[in-house]
Amino acid sequence: MKTSVLKEVPTHSEQHAGLNLHLNCAPLALKHTILPEQIRDNLPPGHGGVGFLFHATDWDTLSFSFHNVKHRSASFEEELWHTRPFIASPIYSGSQIIGANIACPVPLEMWLGSPRGIKRFRETQFFPALELARQAGLNMVAMGASTPYACNYGALPRHTKPPHITTGHAATAAMLKDWAIHCCNELDLAFGNTKLALFGAAGRLGTTVAKYLLYKDAPKELVLIDLPDKLNLLTEQAKELLASDLLGKSRVSVHTFSPDTPLPQFDGAILASSTSVPYLSASELRRAQFWIDDSHPRAASVEAELASRGQTLYIECFARGPAGLDTTFPFRLPSTRDCYTCFAEGYSAWQEGIASDFIIGSPPVWSVSYTHGLLKKYGFSVGPFHGKNGSPISLDTQQRSNPELMGS
Repeated sequence: MKTSVLKEVPTHSEQHAGLNLHLNCAPLALKHTILPEQIRDNLPPGHGGVGFLFHATDWDTLSFSFHNVKHRSASFEEELWHTRPFIASPIYSGSQIIGANIACPVPLEMWLGSPRGIKRFRETQFFPALELARQAGLNMVAMGASTPYACNYGALPRHTKPPHITTGHAATAAMLKDWAIHCCNELDLAFGNTKLALFGAAGRLGTTVAKYLLYKDAPKELVLIDLPDKLNLLTEQAKELLASDLLGKSRVSVHTFSPDTPLPQFDGAILASSTSVPYLSASELRRAQFWIDDSHPRAASVEAELASRGQTLYIECFARGPAGLDTTFPFRLPSTRDCYTCFAEGYSAWQEGIASDFIIGSPPVWSVSYTHGLLKKYGFSVGPFHGKNGSPISLDTQQRSNPELMGS
């Protein structure tokens, strides 16, 4: 039986008539309080623990952890900035605690858009979260969602070591390719004959994903897509990719994305963009047979996702963990055995006993391939199709042979 380290925080005010007024005025209250020593004292002896450090991707996710989340306002934003990172849940392997999820309560759109916001997030959230991980006995921490921005992908000096860190980019690139191949297999497409689009191609993760997509098994054509101001970067990237293509068979093209520019034709897409505002419409989603979304929080709105359901496959990128893994946190994934790919990288590095930072910066192809091998070694794989909105998806004959789809 698992050791319970979750302590319910009582909300006595719920017994009184003035509940709503009280909650609107009261400070944020965690649903569960977990002390770092409750993790540290229950870890495997001499092995340390693994952590997953993430931020609130949107305002809805705050309710996963807090009782009295308020409507967005300047005062509530400031309250969030003054709310410390916290241990969101233990992580188990079977009945053994092996680590913890550590959450920063400041949503992405409050800090990612400016150097000042990133600096404030780094000082009030990221570094304190690493210190909390150290107190909890964690020696390897995977950085989830956009947290790598806070430390310049591992290049920024930091006082707290251990824990060591890993950006998750190698595992994410590996799993995105696995998902693309899996989608092709399920939709009766040959991956080697597929025209694949990569959104956010000029970014850190995008450049890593592009290289790995063309490594060994490769699509027929890769379309690099990013914003118009990234055109020169995309053009240089395409030249480099073509020069390094070991197979010599893949085509690489570039396209800029803007509201007045129609999307090109492609069979499927990988979304490695980073934006707080969804930018894909339902009609655009219907143009391809599948979309694998690793953007944060999402590239298409929930409304666009649901409106195109049945005509295209729009899924979340995640990893199904080894048997017994239990993250005990309500991520929008099929089960608590499932995890985000960045955590899979941290778990694998922790299992290997790597006593240094693992993946930092932009990993080369060989590093992604090595990490891919570790994922397989420790039992990570693709899972069932799952919508970005958190709902399961089952393929039907309409999705397999929809005449409206514009696959090449």
